[in-house]
Amino acid sequence: MLLFVLAGVVAVAIRQNPKKTEWLILGSVVASALLYAVYFAVRYGGSLALPKLEIGRETVSRFANIRFFNQYQTWTLPLLVGAVLSVPKKWRVSRGLLFLLPSLWWTLVFASNVRGTILAMAVGAIGAWLLFRSRAHRWLAVQIASTATGGVLYFLLFYLGGEAVPQVAERLKDVGQGGRPHYWMKCLEMAWMNPWLGIGPMHYAWPPNNFASGAHPHSALFQWLAEWGVLSTTIMSSLAVWGGWSWMKQERDVTAREEDLLPEVGVALVAAALAGASHAMVSGLIVMPVSQVLLAVVGGWAWGRYNHSDKGTGSGFSRWPHHAIFCAAVLSSMLVVGTAAEDLSTVEDRREAFLEAVDRTRLSPRYWTQGYIEVRDSSVIKQVPEEN
Repeated sequence: MLLFVLAGVVAVAIRQNPKKTEWLILGSVVASALLYAVYFAVRYGGSLALPKLEIGRETVSRFANIRFFNQYQTWTLPLLVGAVLSVPKKWRVSRGLLFLLPSLWWTLVFASNVRGTILAMAVGAIGAWLLFRSRAHRWLAVQIASTATGGVLYFLLFYLGGEAVPQVAERLKDVGQGGRPHYWMKCLEMAWMNPWLGIGPMHYAWPPNNFASGAHPHSALFQWLAEWGVLSTTIMSSLAVWGGWSWMKQERDVTAREEDLLPEVGVALVAAALAGASHAMVSGLIVMPVSQVLLAVVGGWAWGRYNHSDKGTGSGFSRWPHHAIFCAAVLSSMLVVGTAAEDLSTVEDRREAFLEAVDRTRLSPRYWTQGYIEVRDSSVIKQVPEEN
């Protein structure tokens, strides 16, 4: 709910001062990518000087799992290309330096051998082209150029410089392999056993459900189906498709706005939303903290732009739905925070129960440490094998 509140804050800021807020969001994305570029340059230079600091697929980022970094790339790649286009053409040096950021992003995409981000960017690019046609040409041109430049940098840095064998093509052949089909079948079993209300939020990773090593099923749709039930999944999917199409159609039909930072801002935003949505179908995009924050920012940005130029937007009646949803989210968040505060008194007991039951020193699932709900008796936790 707090993420929903964040989306509402972003939406309000976009409505009140769109150009300034868009500058701020794009500037924050660029700054974060720039900081990581500095880290990568230092790390790569250190690996050349000290062989022990070898840099490879699992060490190109400081994230606990390279896939978390890839999810971050999925959200930010379309926006980084939009940031390049936002720089005036006369500032050629600045635009050229900024162009290196999406190129580096693609280099690291290839280096991490990720399939989800490549699939997501393909969906985002194709969707943006089908929707905007000629208005998407500049954004697509920069995206394609950055992809090609990223491929060259990958060849120089990781193939020639690092003697790493390109494995992207091989990884793309492995579609359907791994644990995802097993996790998705487990979700279907859970939905079959609890079709109306599901097993409960976050309960896919609850020990009595025998989730094995999977903290989440790597699919937003299947996770929602298992944890919230068929009815909720149908409603939410319908709302997402209807609302998303209504917004994208408006972005397509509206002419360039005077308050827009750049003509292609709608293209970049739609591409980011499509890329994030498609990546969420094959990865844990909706459960990772960084991805959740970026989802709230991108969703709030789209929310703020929706009907922004319509004459009826300023009427008191049209504001009521937004105010009601926002207030409901705040009240719900207060209830959740209140309940969580009560659980803080027993958090150490639950952690000790978990560690005693599984006979290991690492908490799980990884990113939310303890992660298990209402587990105060170690006898209810089944033995879980150590994750690879």
